[in-house]
Amino acid sequence: MSGPFILIPIPPRGRVPSMASPMATPNVHEEIDRRLAKAGQRWTKGRRSVVEVMAKISAPVSVPELQALIGPSIPLSTLYRIISDLLAAHVLIKLEFAEGFARFELDDALSKHHHHLVCTECGAVMDLELADLEKVLDGTNAAIRKRTGFKVASHRLDFFGMCSKCAKAAK
Repeated sequence: MSGPFILIPIPPRGRVPSMASPMATPNVHEEIDRRLAKAGQRWTKGRRSVVEVMAKISAPVSVPELQALIGPSIPLSTLYRIISDLLAAHVLIKLEFAEGFARFELDDALSKHHHHLVCTECGAVMDLELADLEKVLDGTNAAIRKRTGFKVASHRLDFFGMCSKCAKAAK
C-alpha cells in the first residue's frame, strides 16, 4: 500500500502481536520515572517489564495478549495492578473499542502520536499515522478555540469499518 500514511496491523482477537524493535529511549525512561514519582510510585521490576514490552510493540494490546508477551514472570493479578498503576501515572492509556474489553498502549507523549482503524468484523485494529490528517485536525483545533474559547489539549480519533481482508471476504 502506498501513500503518506503508515498502517501498523494489530492481529484479530485471540492472537498475540509480534514484538517489533524497541521504541523506548533513555529520555522516555526518564519521563516515565518522572511520571511514576509524581504519582508516588516507584520504577519496579514488574512495571519496567510491562513498559519494555509495551515499548517494543506497535499496537494496543489486551491484558491476555500482554501476559502472553511477558510470560509467566508476572502473575495475572499483579499484571492488573501494574496496569492500574501505570494508567494512574499516565504512562499507559486505555482504549475501548466495541470488543467488550480494553486494550492498552503507551501514552502518546511517550510514543508516536497516531490514530486507529478498527475492523468491526474481525476485531483487528491498525495504528494509523497520517500527517495530512494532523494538519486538518490542527486547523480544526484552531477553529474550535476561535469559536468557543476551548483550548484542545489532545485528541483521539478511531475509524470503524472493515479491514481489507474482511471487505474482500464480503464480496
